Amino acid sequence: MKNSTVYYTPGKVASFYSIKKDTLLFYDRIGLFSPSLRKENGYRYYSADQLSELDTILTLRDLDFSLPDIKDAVADLNTPSFISLLEKEEESIRKKISSYKSLLGVVSTIKASMKEACEAEKGKLYTAFFKAQPVIRIPIMDEGKEKTSDEAWEDAYRKLIAVADGKALMNIGSIVRLDEARKHLGAICREVYATYGKNTSSVIEEGRYAYMFFKGPLSCLPSFYEQFFAATDKENLHLLGDIYEELTISSIATKDENEHVTKLMVRIE
Repeated sequence: MKNSTVYYTPGKVASFYSIKKDTLLFYDRIGLFSPSLRKENGYRYYSADQLSELDTILTLRDLDFSLPDIKDAVADLNTPSFISLLEKEEESIRKKISSYKSLLGVVSTIKASMKEACEAEKGKLYTAFFKAQPVIRIPIMDEGKEKTSDEAWEDAYRKLIAVADGKALMNIGSIVRLDEARKHLGAICREVYATYGKNTSSVIEEGRYAYMFFKGPLSCLPSFYEQFFAATDKENLHLLGDIYEELTISSIATKDENEHVTKLMVRIE
């Protein structure tokens, strides 16, 4: 009886699915989908019966399955195993969605902080109620000195980066004790902190805060602190706890130090 199987060239199969011939060559090379007929002249042909398998492969590829998972699936294709594979991918997608939602929240928060820093009137005292914000805090090991060295600050910053999930980091700054802030005008920092997109054991407490934005390089910090305390004293505000000194717009966003924006913030009664 004459063999009635229909065969197609790689070019023809590629045209059926609007894919490149190179894709079929690659699938053949990795043992995922190979021609059922090879002639002595080197020509390769796919049977019509194979097209359903290619349908499966391309469907799973478009659903973002990995090639190893696709290879395992087509090697022993049956309904229960296919459903199991879909369930596995479904769970993977849910985790990715959750991760991207968290990352979107971090990006949106950073963008909002930077936009506020750009648009706010510099040197103007603002007050607002803030909810608790998770933070990571790392002590600066530079005790007994009248000024925190750049080396000590950088060392604490590197430790913070080492323990943090980079995708959850938002705004980074320094924590300055209130009494030392008044006396040394920001020259002494006790901790490096970063607002964080995940729950931590430490938070910036919920409450009402006074804050101001200042434009210019960090060499102007003493002037920033003088203006900040002059403004809070003028309003007879009772300051509580530490000063949060945040470089909201830094060298990450602009090379021009004159465009940097520092935010000073403290909780008030």
